[in-house]
Amino acid sequence: MLKKTVRDILIVFGLGVLVISTSRSAMQYISEKRDSEKWWGTYPCLHGDLVSLCYLDFVKKFSSPKINTPVKKPDCKAANTALYLHGDSYIYHLQDTAFACLSAYYPVDRNHGLKYHLDSSRKNILLIEVSERYVRSYFGGLQIFDELKDTAVKPGKTAALYAPVPRCCQASILPQLSVDNFFNKYINQNLQCNLFNYNFIIPVFECKAALNYYIFNRASGDAMISEDRNFLFLKETVSKTDIGSSYVPVNNSDITGIVNNFNKIYAHYKEEGFSEVYLSIIPNSATIVQPEGYNNLIPLIQNDVRLKMKVIDIYSVFKKSSDLYFLPGDTHWNFKGKQLWLDVVNEQLMKQ
Repeated sequence: MLKKTVRDILIVFGLGVLVISTSRSAMQYISEKRDSEKWWGTYPCLHGDLVSLCYLDFVKKFSSPKINTPVKKPDCKAANTALYLHGDSYIYHLQDTAFACLSAYYPVDRNHGLKYHLDSSRKNILLIEVSERYVRSYFGGLQIFDELKDTAVKPGKTAALYAPVPRCCQASILPQLSVDNFFNKYINQNLQCNLFNYNFIIPVFECKAALNYYIFNRASGDAMISEDRNFLFLKETVSKTDIGSSYVPVNNSDITGIVNNFNKIYAHYKEEGFSEVYLSIIPNSATIVQPEGYNNLIPLIQNDVRLKMKVIDIYSVFKKSSDLYFLPGDTHWNFKGKQLWLDVVNEQLMKQ
């Protein structure tokens, strides 16, 4: 009887953790409540997201410096441009003060989307920024139409026309049931957070990380060490099988499908009233730091003669210099890389 009771309790507990770990809203709530230094808080990301993934805080060369240098922008006399910036974590912390010649600024993250109504008295610019590791998965579909849409468009219109692909990374068991909801792309990370990621357990993980690093010369979890051992990479960006990798081969049909989707996106938003639509692909750190064997995804897309969308090319700019533009223990760029990208963007904005 006791064994059956314990078994049933464990089954219910396991199912409960699975449901919570699959629900985006539940995970967001838990993350906010556990953002604490107490014993039940989550491991703080103090030295870079990749450092935190593999618990290598004690390796100082991977620690990301805290730079609070203000972002510089050129002066602009006339300002009549509204910028809609649809992007990911590379641009989440950018403010309107970082951009030149703006009269309005609307940052759009893919987690929350944006409903807009364009002001025809302004030049409305849409800039789509995307990390290289998301290009093939995200723009293999047209879910952007459900995330960035005009309030004048009737609900369901774009979905019916373009059939966007469901976003598994926002999976939630309720209120809508689907296969994608049960196979959340980030389920392993969420399960680890709910079951093991507590401050009082961290010393155990740090001991394991030290063993892996000093004895087996590798990192733990979802991080990998670069060949020169000076950088950490997100595992999916250097994998031999993940489509977010810089090294997984790209064929002509892949490029054709992505370019066709970009062209549909361009035509759609031009029709809705945007003066121009730009694309900016931020390369994986491995693409720049460890280029041997690169699949050339970015240049294949940007240089495709069929692509109608204008390109803000930071890949070529990064390649021309021997400077380092990425943090050693983080998936993101350093201040120099961010400033260089802003310089290129602002150069375009000043031409509007």
